[in-house]
Amino acid sequence: MNPGAGLIEAHLILPPEAVPTFELMLSDIVVALTTMTPDDGATWTLEALLGPDGDREALADAFVQAAEIAGIELPAIEWRVLPDVDWVSETQKILAPLAIGRFWIHGPEAEEPPPVAMIPLEIEAGLAFGTGRHATTAGCVEAIERLAGARRFRRVIDVGCGSGILAMVAAKLMHPPVLWASDVDPVAVATARDNAVANGLWNAARYAVADGVAERGIRAAGPFDLIAANILAVPLTKMARSIEAALAPQGVVVLSGLLVGQERMVLAAYRARGLHLADRIRKNGWATLVLSR
Repeated sequence: MNPGAGLIEAHLILPPEAVPTFELMLSDIVVALTTMTPDDGATWTLEALLGPDGDREALADAFVQAAEIAGIELPAIEWRVLPDVDWVSETQKILAPLAIGRFWIHGPEAEEPPPVAMIPLEIEAGLAFGTGRHATTAGCVEAIERLAGARRFRRVIDVGCGSGILAMVAAKLMHPPVLWASDVDPVAVATARDNAVANGLWNAARYAVADGVAERGIRAAGPFDLIAANILAVPLTKMARSIEAALAPQGVVVLSGLLVGQERMVLAAYRARGLHLADRIRKNGWATLVLSR
């Protein structure tokens, strides 16, 4: 299939406070996501590019959910059919390598070598996945780096793995004997596995299509010393019971995908399960929480 055939772009205007929520909700659905603002910053323009195999109805639903989470009325969406161009390849070419903590994250087209002492990670910019550029990913990577420098983790799971960045970071830094990566989306799981192979980590983890930590094989592999979940505030809150049940007595949880204003809600759910805040990282209005017993 021609990667440029049938590409659709959605265009809408947002208030600035809603932009982070829309970015997170859409980043794993579209090929490319662009946000721009005029000098006054009063409104932002968001452009989302849907791939040839993308689901326009799913994208429309994501817009509705993002508006509900952001607490705004969904603005009018302008849908545009784009010319027949290989937009995926074009997007990959313009994505410059990105430094997150000790990691140098780049696409397969990158020619620039990693800086000395940085760990390269190749992430394929597939049709349904981002490339680790969101603030929540950076927060999780920094949290995992801090934890890796403090103690040893033997059983680790990346819940809602997406492209598999967090699982690969854990594999590189912690070398855990047991490492799982799970996601509700089979395409995400396949992409995470492919990215692991591209980085020489084909035997580092097991992959599962699963909703949270409830899948039988995952439960049998636990309890986990480290559970990382970069999802959204509401599902993280709903998963508090199952995550706590899968956590080892001295285990640690890294949670992200939540706005700073949603910290109190998420913390309340986990404190009710006997966990407390051990560390916090805030970036661009987004929070990463590190919890322990």
